[in-house]
Amino acid sequence: MKYFRSIVAAMALLSLPAMSASADSSDRTDDPVTMGYVENVYVGKLGLEMKGKLDTGADSSSVFARDVHIYNKSGKDDWVRFRLVGKNGRTVRYDQNVRRFALIKLKKGGTIRRPVIHLPLCIGGVSGLAEVNLADREEFEYDFLVGREFMASRVLVDSASTFIAPGSCETEDRE
Repeated sequence: MKYFRSIVAAMALLSLPAMSASADSSDRTDDPVTMGYVENVYVGKLGLEMKGKLDTGADSSSVFARDVHIYNKSGKDDWVRFRLVGKNGRTVRYDQNVRRFALIKLKKGGTIRRPVIHLPLCIGGVSGLAEVNLADREEFEYDFLVGREFMASRVLVDSASTFIAPGSCETEDRE
């Protein structure tokens, strides 16, 4: 079984893009870290802990954002004000520049336009900047969905395991 998992993990790694233009490439490692399909995700400089699903079927990452308000700053740039709620109920408010808008296909048909921002992430000691779209994930089990753009060249996903990430995310450098 261990041999089979190694082969599956190697095949998954080969199918991932070598580098994502939207993710922070300076934090890439030579040796990807094996993690479960569900791990704790630490978001932002404050390290808000959220339960996340590592989804190899999703291109980009998505987070359950509440009270989302898009507005113009200085009459030209799109900004978004929102809040995230962590596993322990702690809330962090954000006010960030919108990098772009993504059109997301809905299961019921049609599309929805979502703001995309950059957020620092850390999962099992693997950290970097991720492009994240702000979504209403209230009907989903996981508040954070980590997509391939962040995981490429960094993470291998063991689909039979949860919470096995070997490293930790230090909070000393966070505000």
